[in-house]
Amino acid sequence: MSEFYLSEKEKLFQKVQTFISSADSEILIISPYINTNVLEKLLQKNSARISIITTWKLRDIQLGISDIELYNYCKKKGIFLYLHPRIHLKAFVNDYSQCVFGSANISNKGFALVTDHNYELDAKVEFIDTESIIYFKKILNESVLVTEEIYKIFLEAIENLQPLPELEEPDIFSIPKKSEFLISALPMSYDVNELFEIYSHNFKHDSKEKRDCAIHDIVLYNLPSNLDYPQFRKLLKERFFTSKFIQKLLEFLPLEGRYFGEVKEWIQKNCEDVPIPSRRDLTGNIQVLYKWIADLSDGAYKVDRPRHSERLYRVK
Repeated sequence: MSEFYLSEKEKLFQKVQTFISSADSEILIISPYINTNVLEKLLQKNSARISIITTWKLRDIQLGISDIELYNYCKKKGIFLYLHPRIHLKAFVNDYSQCVFGSANISNKGFALVTDHNYELDAKVEFIDTESIIYFKKILNESVLVTEEIYKIFLEAIENLQPLPELEEPDIFSIPKKSEFLISALPMSYDVNELFEIYSHNFKHDSKEKRDCAIHDIVLYNLPSNLDYPQFRKLLKERFFTSKFIQKLLEFLPLEGRYFGEVKEWIQKNCEDVPIPSRRDLTGNIQVLYKWIADLSDGAYKVDRPRHSERLYRVK
């Protein structure tokens, strides 16, 4: 049985810290990049014997990704510190019987201890098979124990490095998005009240389709957990009507409104999906849109059927 640990609101840090503190005799930690301060917090509740395998590459140390002073911390705490230049895995092995492994390095960003953290995912495995135990022990056996001599060699090498040029990464979030008119940027749940029911029951529902639609909408509108209904509806309404797709669609509506076919044609012309969906495929999307706009607008928009087709119109 596996359990996922997500890097949100320090959950990953707390889960890993609890896992380490449960060790009775031995913990093996493997992580290419280790921030000493984060490691120290992680090991506060630990009493087992610890071995750590990491990498020290000069550029990484110069950039502050790796921390050479980790050696002095480990020396003080009686932790065995090893180097292996080929490790890329990140793992915490408890007595060679259980393991937490995944993508997160031991850093503030890796464990979501800062606002602009990385998105990481670790998993807990309750049983380690013999082949995996041999794999971990092989890596440990190949690794080099850090001594005072090795530490001083790295210190000297770092002092001789040329300064790195200042670099500024492109801010991709400031670049206008080209994907705001995809069909996936539209809601999928047919009923807002039912969406809240599924959300408030932790997405447990007999219908997989309705559950998947609910997950899509919660992610699309970035709704946090544990909102009550008034909070949920208020935030959903705000984010739905500030969507560029919805704003442009409502600009297309004159006071007398638009019929179902007209809205379908407009969405087909303006959506950026490749290939462009057929009008038949868009029927369900338009039905959901009509219902959401009428419901969340609190009477500002209504749907009627003056002829054979439904019409969405703005109330005067």
